Amino acid sequence: MPKYRLPEDLYSYQKEDYLKLSSMDGALNFSEMGVGKTPESLAVIEEGGFKNPLIICPNSLRLEWERQIEEWVGEGLTAVSGTDSFLKLRPILDSFRKGKKYKVLNYETLRNKNHLEVLSYIPFDIIICDEIHKLRNPKTKLVKGAWKFFAQHPNSKILGLSGSPIMNYPNDLYVPLSIAKPDKYPPDLRSWRDFMYKYCLWSDGRYGPYVYGTRNLASLRQEIEPFVVRRTKKEVLPFLPEKYYRRALLEMKSDQRKLYNQMETELRVLLDTGEPLWSTNVLSCLTRLRQINLDPQILGITASSAKTEFLMDLVDSTDEKLVIYSCFEKYINLLSTVILKDLPRVVITGQVPPDDRIVKVRQFQEDPSIKLCLGTIQTMGEGITLTASSNCILADRWWNQPTNLQAEDRLHRIGQRNPVQVILPVVKDSVDSTLDDILERKNRLSESYYGESQVRQSIVDTIR
Repeated sequence: MPKYRLPEDLYSYQKEDYLKLSSMDGALNFSEMGVGKTPESLAVIEEGGFKNPLIICPNSLRLEWERQIEEWVGEGLTAVSGTDSFLKLRPILDSFRKGKKYKVLNYETLRNKNHLEVLSYIPFDIIICDEIHKLRNPKTKLVKGAWKFFAQHPNSKILGLSGSPIMNYPNDLYVPLSIAKPDKYPPDLRSWRDFMYKYCLWSDGRYGPYVYGTRNLASLRQEIEPFVVRRTKKEVLPFLPEKYYRRALLEMKSDQRKLYNQMETELRVLLDTGEPLWSTNVLSCLTRLRQINLDPQILGITASSAKTEFLMDLVDSTDEKLVIYSCFEKYINLLSTVILKDLPRVVITGQVPPDDRIVKVRQFQEDPSIKLCLGTIQTMGEGITLTASSNCILADRWWNQPTNLQAEDRLHRIGQRNPVQVILPVVKDSVDSTLDDILERKNRLSESYYGESQVRQSIVDTIR
């Protein structure tokens, strides 16, 4: 049985939105992150009687969609594309034999002409594009593949989702508009340029038009209003809890999984020799296991990372301020100096003197251009206020729940005007998911039920 019922358990504003979206042939849901676009989309599918829905989303959100479908519709109904490029579509094709209604693909699938050919034979009756702003540059292979894919499915109902549809300037909107309303916004470069010239300030540059501003925004809003839904957190504040959690289920790619399994085997061998839990060797091995689960680059190993990919997608999908925590200073430094180095940010770790931390907090709180605050749970989890943001991500968590709650409450405190969303990325079949289960169980029982050593012992028992 699903955890929730559709549409009965939707908030009243969600019911209004899904009915509006249902009435449109092609629609765009541009509500802010955290107000519930996913269950609205599932209500459109279920109440509309669609039989063969397709979800296209960033790679890091594939399992999150599966989880949401299980909670709102039911278990065993979802086929999720694989990570292996050669077998990516196998679960989708097998879904017809196994009776799985929902199909979930990542956007990168649309780059491959062989995948597009296979998908052209599947009669999807509704297609949901989550984080549709990923499709914004018509000169890329991804957008060209997307335009070809949607041309192959002219009779499908299209619903695009994005909390931040305009990442830079209004021309970012054109590709999503061309997917939802191809008759009004033709999927070609010339039409994209005409749209840009109309709604952007631009000048001729060395490599073509250079966009530097916006114009005619009132006209643009009026033009797209008939097929766009937009809700803000402030607007739906009476419906949302003061603090709520989103667990994002992730999956390692094969290179990261191989490294993880090797380290897990090493830990098992160590434990089989009789090494006690508290020994330096065991704790060191367990730490490396957690670091590989977070990002192998922490250990100097070049490999993919499910969590880093998720964070990059999340940062790219919103223009709201974000606070990102980790237990590992090396990971915060990796994010700051390599992965997110081009974005305005502040960093607060144990290496930052206390007086400088105050300055950095003030910058984050007062400077609207600084969107990111990165720091360690141990350093940034106490004694500071980060109410300029209402979204925090715990990339990994400490061994006891009170320490994690302290970090969350840097945002959830006096001065906060919005509900606080705590995002917990959890990697499937990992020490991370085990820790998640333990801390959640602890939270249900009592604040002091588990100490740090009990949590570590539980994880080690699971690995054994």
